[in-house]
Amino acid sequence: MKQFSIAGSVLRRPITVIMITLIVIFFGIFSLQNLRVTLFPSINIPVLAISTGYQNVSPEDINRIIVNPIEGAVSAIEGIETLEARVNRGNAFIILRLEDGTDIRKTELKVREAIDNILNDLPSQAQEPVIFQFDPENRPIMRLSIDASNRGLDELRNIGVELVEPRLERIDGLASAETQGGLERRIYVDVSPMSLAQHKLVPADIENALRQNNAQLPIGNIVTDRISYSVRAQSTYETVEQIANTIVSVSENDIPIRVKDVAEVTDGFTDVTSLVTVNDRNSVSVDVQKSSDANTLDVVNAVKASLDELNEIMPPGVRIQVLSDEGRTIEDSINNLSQSATSALIVVIIIILIFMGGWRISLVVASSIPVSIAASFAAMYFADLTLNILTISALALAIGLLVDNSIVVTESIARKLEEGYTKFEAALQGTNEVIGALLGSTLTTLGVFVPIIMLSGVQAALFKEFAYTICFAIGFSFLSSIILVPVISLLVLDKSQFDKKNFALKGIAKLERGYTSILGWILHHKYVALLAMLGIISGTMYMYQTINKEGFPESDSGQIDIDIRLPEGSKLVKTMDVMDAFNAKLAEMPEVETRIASIGRSRWTEQTNRGEISVVLVPESEREMTTNAFSLKLRRELVSPGVEVRVRVEGGGLRFGRGFDFGSGSIRLSLIGPEIDQLVAISDKIEAKLIDDPNVISVDNGRTDPTPELHFYADRERVGRLGTNLMTIASALRTQTLGNTAGYYISDGREIPIEVRTRKSSLKSRDDLFDIEVFQVDDQRIPIVAVGDFVAEDGVDSFQRRDRETILDVNIQVNGDANEYRSKIIEFIQSEIVLPEGYRFEFTGSTNETDQSNREFFFALIAAVLLMYMIMASLFENFRDPFVIWLCIFMAAFGALAFLTILGNPLSMTAQIGMFMLVGIIVNNGIVLVDYIHLYTKGNPFDTKKDSPYMVHVLEACRRRMRPILLTAITTIFSMIPLSLELGSGAEIWSPLAKAVIGGLVFGAILTLFITPALSVGFNQMISWVKNLVSSD
Repeated sequence: MKQFSIAGSVLRRPITVIMITLIVIFFGIFSLQNLRVTLFPSINIPVLAISTGYQNVSPEDINRIIVNPIEGAVSAIEGIETLEARVNRGNAFIILRLEDGTDIRKTELKVREAIDNILNDLPSQAQEPVIFQFDPENRPIMRLSIDASNRGLDELRNIGVELVEPRLERIDGLASAETQGGLERRIYVDVSPMSLAQHKLVPADIENALRQNNAQLPIGNIVTDRISYSVRAQSTYETVEQIANTIVSVSENDIPIRVKDVAEVTDGFTDVTSLVTVNDRNSVSVDVQKSSDANTLDVVNAVKASLDELNEIMPPGVRIQVLSDEGRTIEDSINNLSQSATSALIVVIIIILIFMGGWRISLVVASSIPVSIAASFAAMYFADLTLNILTISALALAIGLLVDNSIVVTESIARKLEEGYTKFEAALQGTNEVIGALLGSTLTTLGVFVPIIMLSGVQAALFKEFAYTICFAIGFSFLSSIILVPVISLLVLDKSQFDKKNFALKGIAKLERGYTSILGWILHHKYVALLAMLGIISGTMYMYQTINKEGFPESDSGQIDIDIRLPEGSKLVKTMDVMDAFNAKLAEMPEVETRIASIGRSRWTEQTNRGEISVVLVPESEREMTTNAFSLKLRRELVSPGVEVRVRVEGGGLRFGRGFDFGSGSIRLSLIGPEIDQLVAISDKIEAKLIDDPNVISVDNGRTDPTPELHFYADRERVGRLGTNLMTIASALRTQTLGNTAGYYISDGREIPIEVRTRKSSLKSRDDLFDIEVFQVDDQRIPIVAVGDFVAEDGVDSFQRRDRETILDVNIQVNGDANEYRSKIIEFIQSEIVLPEGYRFEFTGSTNETDQSNREFFFALIAAVLLMYMIMASLFENFRDPFVIWLCIFMAAFGALAFLTILGNPLSMTAQIGMFMLVGIIVNNGIVLVDYIHLYTKGNPFDTKKDSPYMVHVLEACRRRMRPILLTAITTIFSMIPLSLELGSGAEIWSPLAKAVIGGLVFGAILTLFITPALSVGFNQMISWVKNLVSSD
């Protein structure tokens, strides 16, 4: 290969090199201090969401009058891959998943425009659709709790809105602080049906009077005495008394009939349909969001400092505390990864000290580590990357790789010094001798990560910053090895320090002699190497097909959610009794640190028969049970007659929010068909089969018992004859049962809704509905029963649609490999369940993501291998040597898969990234070895006889490369050990990667030393034989 002369240039300017090095380190420190710190990389997830609602309206009606029009408006927009709607009582959530490469901002504008075109077709009382882009950066980074044992929910909400929010929103980098829960203020106008009848009025008259007498309208301008006055009609309500004194009509005796004559006006709060407690104390929560360009840790620390000040001025008995804190997760991750990186660095330095023969040569090798890391920080800063768990992991994993090139260069220079070269010539010749091979190995390693950068999808997007960071580190380590290392060796190394051999060097010398002896035998029995290679290839392919595969590995999150469901129609008080009993049991369990109970609320819905308890466990080091094991215990112990309890583990993998969970134990089976009842029946059969399996944590189809409903069926003939219409009747009925908003009352700068409704004491039973009078004709008031009938029916609490088809998602959480259980589900459905015509099933969610990612990563690996072959072919200028080196990949892959199989680990997403890294590392060794063989055999005629010059030089080349190959393997292996041990929170995610690299290097490095030379000589022998055969003809 062509030699490069860059070493000569830098060796003649050592001071310049040192100054440049100091500048790089300075920029690295500056960049580190200014890098933004986040939990995850900034990624563009191609998902838009539309949120809307219509209070207390059934899912069927919301789907018909809101969801269907929205779906029809947006379905034709280009770039939308799937359209999913989750419809619940009172609200709907529509998710638009976009095709890869779609401009999400342009699509959002198109969606907004399409919805604006149909706004007039939606009910006026419905919540206006809100469109937002899913972005992990927009999720709350903290959740605070304001709780008290002696304060009402209205006081707690006021404290949150009026005291906590303004104080926190002053913090630099904090985007918003929003209080959730508590009681919201309302002005209620509770009308009396008897009073209305007495004055010949209906509720609509009250609504109209309040709206028409509560206005603030611009009229125009008037100019007098050269002054222009803006004229406004100002008649907004300023006191509750003004609302009560509003004139509705005038009687025949010219006596004004006021609102207070037919209704009771009260300044109150929303009805209590849900409660939140934290460790049995009444509570409201405050969600804290940061600005997109803010440093998460800075914002979190500033909020914590403000909390100390807030707690000092809180009313007696009120306490504000942190419920969840992303900053803590980031700090734990950074600390654990930093400790692993520090441990790896110490181990690498110790290994270098032992095997390189003294502190001076160790200093030369280690000098590349701080420079490469500092340069990587600078590159990350200028590339607008962030410090997150992916980039920090990349740096921690790169520690062992940073010295690989330096070891090769330093070892080459050391050998030149031993051979009697001067310091300058040794540095020059030693660097030039290996620079071509190092360039090739570096380019091939970088080529491994190029396909990862080009991948699409959420999981691939996560690893782009990981790949960039690794590439920065490896690229700068190469530059450091050919620029800084020769200069440092020129300044600190001399021949005398190699005269004395320590025990490690003596051991290596003996190892070299044993290695050449064995290799000599293999070179003369090359069929052994060929058979071994065929066995390795077969074994690798077999293990890849049979090993379990998963997405991101499960980690012990320490968070469990418990869903509680009572029979439909249960009162809030009954739900509270069940929740209190469960809370009491949880309070006695030492594993539980915090209990956040939401009573009357569960996930997407708000109903009085539902509740949810979010359990935060004590740190993993303080408990004996894992989160999954503890969840199984809760399934057994939290039981109550007539109560459905579902336990699920939260955030086991990498998680961004509901619907974006990339853990390994999650399976989402989507049943698709026209009738929801049939889908439920199929789901029940599957649940009955799986729930008895001890490894199944939960099976949840999200369904509940039918909701009791009263449906009003109007008689169109009678309605028409009375001169009215169905919309008028429905609006009047809604006002008297649920209530209608008739404007707003301004108090302290806030808009307080004014709600007109029937007095609660007038609606105590179903029979009271029949007496409601909805309108009047002349002086005759018409009751509701005169224009229709009420029929009791069962209603649906919620349902889902995907691409305008009805679906039922069955969420299955297992303690183990999701793929294994997915196979069981497929086998069970195909053998025991006959799906009716028009019904089908498919796997979606994280299991589908895992399949897609596995396919993409497999093709990315193939692309990486082909790209490496092209790079090597260009460097060697032949097709033979790259093929020989290419076979090293199977050796490493065999070791990695075998090691994972022995340890019982599946091939996870992070393990596959480890395979990518492994390919680059093992190919580096092959390039250095083959290039050195060519260097030493150059000019010798090919001859496979035992004592021929060619074979002697092959053995000598392999002997000289044994130490750097073993040393690079050992440093990388030992640098991975801290990560492989799963020490600390979240370490389970990166352990498979480290294990894959360790297993692949242990097996691959050894086999590379023996099989690669034999294959290289064997191919040369075959080519020589073909040439002789052709020439003889």
